[in-house]
Amino acid sequence: MLTINFDLEEFETVEIIPVADVHIGNPLSQEGKLKETIDYILEEPDDPKMARICVLNGDLTESVTRSSIGNVFEQTMTPSVQVATMINYLRPLTETSKKYPKGKILSYCAGNHDSGRYKETGISASESIAVGLGIEDRYSVNGCYSFINLKRIQDKTNIAQVTVYNSHMNGGGSTIGGKANRVSRLGLSGGVIADLCIGSHVHVPMTFKEDYIYPSLKGNVKQGTITYVITNAFLAYGDYAQRAGMKPGTIDVPRVFVRQGRTRKGEVNQDGRYIYVECLL
Repeated sequence: MLTINFDLEEFETVEIIPVADVHIGNPLSQEGKLKETIDYILEEPDDPKMARICVLNGDLTESVTRSSIGNVFEQTMTPSVQVATMINYLRPLTETSKKYPKGKILSYCAGNHDSGRYKETGISASESIAVGLGIEDRYSVNGCYSFINLKRIQDKTNIAQVTVYNSHMNGGGSTIGGKANRVSRLGLSGGVIADLCIGSHVHVPMTFKEDYIYPSLKGNVKQGTITYVITNAFLAYGDYAQRAGMKPGTIDVPRVFVRQGRTRKGEVNQDGRYIYVECLL
């Protein structure tokens, strides 16, 4: 499993915007909404103690071939132009600074569209995008486990760590419950514990939480929480989804806020695990 260390030690909290299922090259892809989202990520929050970054979670391109689902003749641009277009859109997010030493892209997990054609063509659109952006060290076909290092509140000599796991997923479900079950398999059901688990592929944004009990080094047990988020799709309604009688996908982009909590005495607990995750849809 790819692990990533991402330093944001100038900040105490972080807002994470997931970007997935853009399907650029599909005539229904909403490039205007993508540009609006990227512009938002590039803006700084009103709170100077909050960072704003993004997670790329697959299917950024349509990458239709003659043997895959979709019509190769209906694409608005060739696969190579799809890759170049996505690189141009995302490149500003790779700019580094003292506050963002690795830019604003936390991780990039491939999807079935932009990497699933590799066996047929020998070319992965997602890998080409990662190379073009210079983020190969944060790219995975399967999933990414990230450690975000924040400045611990009230204790400037230590850091607070936030854990994020993201994977594009596959399969899914025809019902909302089936989609929720699918993303839950990224976490406890799949053997992974993280503060935040992000899945995509099913085109229906949602969020829920799941708690678990774990032993501490002090000989007692504690309770942790995983927040699950499914991302939106940047697609208008139509094409095979309409023909198959599927519901329209929601285009609203989730906004995930990760904050440090305080004890009753106003101090962070010793193990730094007072991490609260809130997702706005």
